[in-house]
Amino acid sequence: MSELLMGINSMRKKLAKKCHGHVLEVSCGTGRNLGYYDITGKDAQVDSLTFIDISPQMVEMCKKKWDALYGSQRKRKALNQNLRVRFMTGSAIDAMPLAPSGKRYETIIQTMGLCSTPSPLPLLTNMVKHLDTSNPDSRILLLEHGRSYMPWMNNILDNSAEKHAEIHGCWFNREIGDLVEAAAEQTGLEVVSERRHHFGTTWVFELKPKDETVKAARAETGEAQSADEVEDKKLGWLNWLKAPSE
Repeated sequence: MSELLMGINSMRKKLAKKCHGHVLEVSCGTGRNLGYYDITGKDAQVDSLTFIDISPQMVEMCKKKWDALYGSQRKRKALNQNLRVRFMTGSAIDAMPLAPSGKRYETIIQTMGLCSTPSPLPLLTNMVKHLDTSNPDSRILLLEHGRSYMPWMNNILDNSAEKHAEIHGCWFNREIGDLVEAAAEQTGLEVVSERRHHFGTTWVFELKPKDETVKAARAETGEAQSADEVEDKKLGWLNWLKAPSE
């Protein structure tokens, strides 16, 4: 069944629109998310896009799709003029390049990638290593397919998983929720939201650094701030309205 009929395209769009700052798309494939990023106009939320995939053929297809979407002079003028775009071949389990800023990424997004890697948990934890965990607004965004919450559906998935993997290279019966929770626990992230569709076989996750993870990351870089200092900055001139502590 096509992604359009299943509403997957809509899910991709909603997830990509959440991306901000310097963005890394892991396992970019042929570039199915390219048309959905907020990269046009002076108020564009994305500063850079880095696409990485282990397959050079996939990366080349992704680049060609980018050129088809934004290669015309009119389309290029509509883009954020400071936008930087990079296409790279490499494993998302190994060291990946820093953002063009020389720092880690504010957003890391992956769609339909955990099913096709032999090492889904190491892949997730490696993504966190490339996330700017000193920024409380940093996010990891995932759109995946895996096991259902319906036993009869899981029987279908289990019985056909090996054949499906042989043909498509995708294990669609993995327990995605357990993998994400394990990665979050190991790396100091928390799940902001988890949504499931199609009898629970389509998973959508948003993760962010825990408060203590942000503090630890800032301490490492000399940017440590107390919670009160952060709150005071948010309040600005309204700070004087705060009741004095006893």
